[in-house]
Parts: sequence; C-alpha cells; structure tokens
Amino acid sequence: MVSILACTQPDHLDQMTTEEWAEDLEYLNRKIQKEFNSFLPGIKDEFDKEVSVLKTRLPELQYYEIAGEFMRILSTLQDGHTEMNPGHQKVGFHRIPLSLYFFQNELYILAAHKFYAELVGGKVVGIGDFTMEKAFEKLKMNMSRDNQMEYIHAGPGYLILTELLTYLDITENPAEATFNIELPDGSMVKKTFEGIDYSSYNDGPWETYYQQKEIKPPLYLSQRESHYWYTYLPESKTMYFNFTRVNNQKGQPSIKKFISEFFDEIDELKPEKLVIDFRLNNGGNYNLSRPLVESIKSRSWLNKYGKVWAITGRRTFSAASVACIFLKQETETQLIGEIGRTHPNWADNNEYMSLPNSNFQIEYTTKVKAHWPEQPDLDHVPVDIAITPSFEKYAQGIDQVLEYLLKNQESGHETFDN
Repeated sequence: MVSILACTQPDHLDQMTTEEWAEDLEYLNRKIQKEFNSFLPGIKDEFDKEVSVLKTRLPELQYYEIAGEFMRILSTLQDGHTEMNPGHQKVGFHRIPLSLYFFQNELYILAAHKFYAELVGGKVVGIGDFTMEKAFEKLKMNMSRDNQMEYIHAGPGYLILTELLTYLDITENPAEATFNIELPDGSMVKKTFEGIDYSSYNDGPWETYYQQKEIKPPLYLSQRESHYWYTYLPESKTMYFNFTRVNNQKGQPSIKKFISEFFDEIDELKPEKLVIDFRLNNGGNYNLSRPLVESIKSRSWLNKYGKVWAITGRRTFSAASVACIFLKQETETQLIGEIGRTHPNWADNNEYMSLPNSNFQIEYTTKVKAHWPEQPDLDHVPVDIAITPSFEKYAQGIDQVLEYLLKNQESGHETFDN
C-alpha cells in the first residue's frame, strides 16, 4: 500500500494571530495604494474597501480562507500582472498528484504520480458535488486576469489545490478532494485524494501520457530547459525558432548575439518560412525582442506576407505578447494558434512584495503603457488564424499548429478546432 503524506498546514501560518494577519493586509494595501498603477479609475478605492471588509472578518477565518481572500481581493484590481498565486510554495496549499490541461473546454489528466497512472488520459468531469464546469466557474470569480485565457492557462493548476477548493465551497475537507473521472475506456471512477505538499508533488514519481503510450512529444515540447533554440526543417524549407523566455539565459549567448548568429544561418539557407514559437513564453524584458523584429524588417526577401509566422498560446504573456505586437506593427508576420493572456494596453512593469508575517509573495503592476493604442478596445493580441488544441491530436503527438504551417496551406483568417 502506498503511503501519501498527510495534509498539514504550515506551522507559522496556522499559528499567526489576527493582529499579524491584519499587519500583512495593511502592508499590502499601503503598497497597492502607493505603487500599483492602472488605467481603471477608482480601482484602488474599491480595493481599499475590500481590505476594510476583510480586516473585520479575519478573526472568523481559517488560515486557508484568509489566503483565499488575499487572492480574491487582488483579483478585484482586474490586472493579470497583479496577483497572489495560491500554488506558490510559501502559501503552503496542498495538491492532488495530477497534472491537468484544458482541451476544448474538457479537463484532461496529462500526467499523474505513478500510484495513479491508470487515470492518465482520463477526463475530470466533476469535483466534489459539482460538475467540472460549475467548479471552474466558482474558481474564475477569484482569479486575477487580463482576459479569459488566464482562466484556461492557470485554472487547471488551481483546481488541484485542496485548501483552495474548500475555500471556494467546492469541497468540505481542506485535506482532501474527490474527483469524478471518466477513464479512457469510458468507465467512470470516483477517486478521493489526500493533499500532498509542494515538494512531494514536484518530486513524483510522475508518469506522463506520452511516457505511458510511448509517443514522441511534439517538437515544441523538446529542449524545455533552453530559453531560445532553433532547428531547420529541410523537407518544408522551414526555419523553426522556439522562444520560451524574453530574457538572456545564464551560460548561453545573449539574445542579441543568438539572433545575429541565427539570421546568419537564415541568410545562408534562405528558408521559405520562418516560424517563431512563443507558446511557452510567459514574458521577460520586451526590449530584448527588438533584435528579432529588426532582423526581419531588414530582410525584404523574408519580410513578406505568408513567410513569417509567430505561434502564440494560452501561456504567452507579458513581454512575449509585446514582442508579437511589435511583429504585427512593424513586419508582415502573421500570428497563429491560441490567443495569449495579455492585455495589449495595460502593464508595462511589475514588482514583487513579500508580506512581512506570512511571507506570501505578491506580484503587482507599477507602470502601465498602451503598447497598441490603435487597438484600444482589445483585451488580447488577436491571431490571424485561430487553432484550438484538441486532445485527439495531442494523443497522437501531433502539433496542430506546426502541422498546419508545414502543409503550406494558404494564408487567411480562419478558425480550426481539430
């Protein structure tokens, strides 16, 4: 029989006094009132009111409920860069040993600790007494976001947090959660999991769908440790560039040097297509993307409609989205895939604070900028061709976006769901 670690709250958090929680709340409010920036008028006044209400409720709340309330009141600022991630190690929430992912509004299990390997490939159809859809709606009401894609990206990681599920009134016991799962063979199981701590969750041992089925993962999921890498695909005469972080990587050439060498090879090979993959890129310093933009602009033979493509997805955020705006504004690059989770006219810089007693880590926006003022009503960077990932394609190890591009289909404004 496998032993699972019992769910215990972190001692220092469980033992904090009401006065200490109030100090953290006041510290947070002072920082937000002084340093947070937004285009929304009056938003900080509303936050101040939320803080005042929460302060009166502190004596009646459990530790995990206070943590949930910090998450909720930060979401009222309506900014994807301003949040408390409830999955952060310092929050101390426990989790069930599954890794989940949304495909076309259905929540699939893509990996599990090996003790639960039979669940991999299954669908979560309910949590506690709630359908998955209703549980997800309760979660969304408490999430910081720039647009709806944040829910799809971050939601699966939040729905495995046992204390958060109890705070949301989805489950009753913060130490465990019961999931209703449809297995790959169509049978239904109800599984109750004890919550395990952050380290135990990460350490596994894990079994992924691709390991279980002995399927080679798609190209974009390889070399996950590298911020930027490329490969030439000779059969389609396509240069593929995977850009997973807009930051220089320690021990590797700077982005500027890398781009210079990369385009030397492009000049030699003269590819018919250049594909820049931002799907796994959650940001960095958007100024570091300028060498990429300028290199495309300076090559008239390359900077043509249909030759340069940028792939975006639900993880694409912040500086990566701004890089895509640069490409759309200044080159003939077309965007394909899912939309990213960034408002194009919102955060320009964010900082972090650590609350003095709980040590909760809070991210918050300190500067705002309209990166695409010509599109004032958009809350996302639009794609030219939308492709929604399907589990059927994933299960075959097929990258739907790259498959589309390598088939040399004609450009246009279309939507493909499978």
